[in-house]
Order: sequence, then C-alpha cells, then structure tokens
Amino acid sequence: MPTKLLIVSSSDTKFFGLLKDMILSLERLARLPTSSLPPYALGIIDLGLSDEDRAWLAERGAVIVVPRPHMGAGSLDRPLELAFLVRPFLPEYFPDFEIYCWIDSDVWLQNEEAVLALVDGAASEGMAIAHENERAYRFQRWLFLWTAKHFVLGYGALRGAWLLTRPHLNAGMFAIHAGAPHWEAWARRYKAAIVRTGKITPHDQFALNQAVYQDRLPTRVLDAGANWICDRGVPMWNDDTGTFCTPYAPYKTISALHLAGPGKRTAYRIGRTGGGNFTTMIRYGAAPKDAPMASPAGLSVAAQ
Repeated sequence: MPTKLLIVSSSDTKFFGLLKDMILSLERLARLPTSSLPPYALGIIDLGLSDEDRAWLAERGAVIVVPRPHMGAGSLDRPLELAFLVRPFLPEYFPDFEIYCWIDSDVWLQNEEAVLALVDGAASEGMAIAHENERAYRFQRWLFLWTAKHFVLGYGALRGAWLLTRPHLNAGMFAIHAGAPHWEAWARRYKAAIVRTGKITPHDQFALNQAVYQDRLPTRVLDAGANWICDRGVPMWNDDTGTFCTPYAPYKTISALHLAGPGKRTAYRIGRTGGGNFTTMIRYGAAPKDAPMASPAGLSVAAQ
C-alpha cells in the first residue's frame, strides 16, 4: 500500500533541535507495540538548514523542499516569512498524498491521539484542527487586543469583530485532505488579507479561521489537548502515568505539547498530581528527577 499520509513541518538550523524533538516523539509512538499510527512520509520545508541537519533528515527518508514566494508576497531573502506563505500550497510541494498533517517544529507528542484525530477528521470532513478555548488557559489582555487589532485590520470592523467571537483555531497542527476546498479558500482569504494589510503574519492563521468560519467549510474542531499551548496553560505532571497532563482532574495526558512563543525558552514550575512541583523546560523527555520513568511513556530519550 502506498503511503497516503504526509506529516510536514518546517525549520531552520536555529530551531532544528525542536524539529528533532517532534520527529523523535513521533517515531517513538510509531514503534510502540500498541501503535495505531498509519504509515506516513515526512516532508520538511527548508528555511535554512545545515548540511548536517539535512543528512539527519535524509536518514529518515524525509522529502526536503525549498519554499518560494506566493500570492505576490514574500522574498527568498526572508525564508521565515515563506514558512507561513507555503502552507495553503502544500499539495503543490508534495504531490500525490491523500492527507497532509502539519505539525509545527515546536510541538512534540506524548501519545498518538492528536494525530489520529486530525487524520480521521481530515478523511471524513476535509479538515481537522484544534481550538484555543481551553479553561486552563490564562487570559492575556495583550493577546486579546493584538488578535482583535489584526482581525479588524485584515477583515474589516464588522467581520473582524464577528471572527473574534468564534473559537480561535490554532494552525500549529492541522490536517487537510488533498481534495478538500480548504486549500483554495485559505489561499484566497490569505491573499485578500495580505493585499489589505501588506502583512504576511499573523494572517496565515487568521485567514484560515476566516475561511473555516465564513465559508462554512466542514471541519472537525478538536479540543486543546490536541495542540496544547504550554505558555498559556502550564500543564501538570501526572505521577501515575509519567506524562504531562491537564492541570485539573481527571489529569488527562495532553497529546500534543506546543512550545509556542515563550514556551521555547522558559522553565516552568510544574505541579505534580502526587504533590509538590519541579521546574523544567517542557522539552521532549523532560520529567522529575525522581520519576520512576525516564521520560514520558517510559522511553529513554538518550537511547535515541
């Protein structure tokens, strides 16, 4: 059976350590005896990787492509901007796949639930993505005002205010079927926002929200556990399962941990379900020193 699922991400050499964490966490899940992950190929958008980085990816059979400008925007001199522009055009860069599952390089996985839900949602409805309406997320006034500002600038006062009332969808992880209408709608809405504002970001994500909600595209919306933004809601450590979990009962394991923004460089005080706390960056393999497991799900990261 040919591989129909592509898991795709992007990175430059500065953030390659994060990308490696994401890939290693995915490989760990695929090796588990109980794994239900379908066969997948790996696609990488090269934003300035080193030869050593590319060699590591090549060992894993990754298809590596260089991004280009789209929609009259972007420049080859600013590859990080191109990382946002390419996403509505993934089938052009990586043809012949059925489902495209994007995972930001600053995400790592504790279990397979998020990927399975994304793939299933894309197969049955065209797209799947997680929302940010999570009760454990702290309200950040600056983020609300920043979001409101760009919704209004990009989409007009009335439409922007309406979009602000919708559960915000985070594009750090999503899956879209190759034949779904979401690609064209996303690119169209994105281009209009770029023309209106002259800005590439944050309209990559905001235009996707507009396309889903205003064009009423069939989309499976998942809860935040499928893309947990750690800096907005610091997780707890579940001493029974040896995993990072929601900071409230029943302390469910978070499937995908997203180190967006300050999460990449911040050490957090993590409460423990068994009592006490410890301080750590929430990187792949992080765990209390006295935890009975070397890392989430008992896998020794050093062994990889």
